Amino acid sequence: MAEVDTPTLPPEYYRWLETARRFPMLNVWREGVLCSVKLSYLLEPQKGDRDLFAHLERVQRLFPEGCLPLAYDVFGNLLLWDMRDGAVYLHWQGTPPSRRVKVAPSLEDLCEKLYYRPIH
Repeated sequence: MAEVDTPTLPPEYYRWLETARRFPMLNVWREGVLCSVKLSYLLEPQKGDRDLFAHLERVQRLFPEGCLPLAYDVFGNLLLWDMRDGAVYLHWQGTPPSRRVKVAPSLEDLCEKLYYRPIH
C-alpha cells in the first residue's frame, strides 16, 4: 500500500499552533475600532472538522496561492498566513476575499501579540 504524501509545514507554523493553543486572542483594528478576536477553531494537520488540509482546499478557491488558513473565530472570520510575503491577515466573513486586514508582518510577530483573557 502506497503512503500518502503529507505536505511539510514550516517550523514557525508549529510554534504558532503551540502558542495559539495557550493564548488564543489577538487585537485587530476594524473601521477605527479595536476588536478582541478569540480564535476558537485552530486548524491542525489532523483528520476531522478542523483539518488544516481540508480547509486549505476551500481557501485555495478564494484566496491567492500560498495562503494557509490558520484558525477561525466564533463568527467564522478567518485568520490566514500568506506564506509568500510572510504576513498574517484576518478576513471578515461576508466581505470579498480581497478585503483582508493585516494583523502581523509575520507569524513570529503574531505569536508575540497573542494573549489570553478569561471571559467572565
